[in-house]
Amino acid sequence: MRYLLLAALPLTLLASPAQAEDRFFAYDPANVAARLMTRGITLQAERGLFGAVRAERLFSTVGAGSAGLDRDSLPGGVEAVLPDGANETNVYRIEAEGNGAALARVLCPGASTVWLVMGRIRPVRDLTIHAVGQGATGPVLLCRTLEYRYRGEWAAPTDQATGLPSSPPSL
Repeated sequence: MRYLLLAALPLTLLASPAQAEDRFFAYDPANVAARLMTRGITLQAERGLFGAVRAERLFSTVGAGSAGLDRDSLPGGVEAVLPDGANETNVYRIEAEGNGAALARVLCPGASTVWLVMGRIRPVRDLTIHAVGQGATGPVLLCRTLEYRYRGEWAAPTDQATGLPSSPPSL
């Protein structure tokens, strides 16, 4: 009987829907570049079935701006661009729609494509974000390194009728 239960366990995991949830991670600036460029930020992230976290959107904590983030990779890889000793490997391209274009211009003036390279998003962990940009024909270059102190985390409020996440909180 025990072997039957163990054999059925993977099937029940496959049959159950993946429970992804949106989480919000807030950070305060920890270096001069972060204070001047963005002040505080909040990242909207999706936590997947096995705890993996993927950033989806960046919100300005003090303003009304936000930018979408798409998982991506850097031409030539992160090792070619980041400073020695940097261990951040998660690459997100800033979407141009909404306030994304303005954020990209502020972080990497003159770049046509801007990426944020960051470490794993985890509760109670500070975060380093490298803004990396590329012009229309130029090489990929490091523009700025922003350091943030972890401030807090919360889940998205859910709609009582559907049980699905409702709109993100006002920041």
